[in-house]
Amino acid sequence: MEHRKELLKSRISQIQDPVQKRLLQDVLVDVFGELFDYSEETFWNLEQKIDRERSDPDFHYYIYTGVCKKDGLDSASRSLFEIQRAGQHMQGYLGTLFLACDYLKILKCLSETFRAEVETDLGNYHTTISFSYCQAYQEAFYRLYEHFMANRRQWHTINCPFLYKMLDITDLQGIVPQDAVISKVAIELGEFSDFVMDDMALVWNVSEHICKPNVDVSVAGNVSYYVHRIPKEDGYAGCLAVPEGEELFSVIFSEQEMYVRTEKEAHPKLKLLHIEPMNEEKDHTALEFPLQTNTRKLRQADRQAFLQPRYLWTKGEVERILSSYDVFKEFELIDIRPDVQGETEPIVMNPFIRVQSFLENKRKIAVILHAKDREDIFRYEKMYFLLAELQLCTEEYEWTGRLQ
Repeated sequence: MEHRKELLKSRISQIQDPVQKRLLQDVLVDVFGELFDYSEETFWNLEQKIDRERSDPDFHYYIYTGVCKKDGLDSASRSLFEIQRAGQHMQGYLGTLFLACDYLKILKCLSETFRAEVETDLGNYHTTISFSYCQAYQEAFYRLYEHFMANRRQWHTINCPFLYKMLDITDLQGIVPQDAVISKVAIELGEFSDFVMDDMALVWNVSEHICKPNVDVSVAGNVSYYVHRIPKEDGYAGCLAVPEGEELFSVIFSEQEMYVRTEKEAHPKLKLLHIEPMNEEKDHTALEFPLQTNTRKLRQADRQAFLQPRYLWTKGEVERILSSYDVFKEFELIDIRPDVQGETEPIVMNPFIRVQSFLENKRKIAVILHAKDREDIFRYEKMYFLLAELQLCTEEYEWTGRLQ
């Protein structure tokens, strides 16, 4: 702002006539000032766009998640899609509900049992039930991680705090027949009654597509394999190949096409997962809570840190890593403290990762965070997402968290 004022003053000072000076002031300030603002804003937006798209190879693969009523789904949405639950339910499964309370209350709920009346087509039954994290949704997230790894794509922990509010209801006594059609489950929840939300569905920006690739046969040594060439129709969407029945396959990505190599058979139809770009203005899904994402901004300091052989775990380094994620805007880093236990039993967001380490008892480092919104019921889940991302950076430490 100051250099602009100096520039205008230098031009105006050369005019002696007061009338011409006033006219020149108006022209320079109103016209050229607006052009100057517009140019600066345009170049800043271009810089941000280039920085997002060119510097971060994972730009098209960030996951957005949300939760809504089943009748609030937008069938015409191009960004958010219902997460399909598949697989067999556990023995005694009675249904799933969403409990809109904070993590500490969820832990208490998971540790208790409740009396319930179950209405079915075979009659009414009184039984004892318990809650557990929804297995079908957990498996859906696990499968997505598997697809990322099978395609050799870098992945990040999925930030879905809603996943840990979705609870399966289980008949502990086995009274309700497995073949009964359940119409209603009335549970004596006591203090948790006000938090129950029924008919909820999780959504994310992952869609399934079936394509018809061009298939060629190639030979490498004594092995022949099939090469499926798939043109990229949407340059703004990430893409993962899911060839059915193929345990080992390879994918090569290019700007215009992707090549899927399989050994078992040629696939005239191939399933693809698209990670769709998020456009909230064009999406009309009736979300119950704000959308969440694992999006991060890869800055120059972050790119430079990738070249270092190992991290130096100082408060500044931890803050640099965490502040690159959008969700960190809701927190303030107070301190990091070695050899301090976490506040609560943590959520293991990457339970499928198995690390072989000589360090049986890893040294703990506690991240002390201040949640800017103390009423946010998802603040603990968001904290554990950030800790999960830190955990991916090191094997020798175990990251714990505390909220102040």
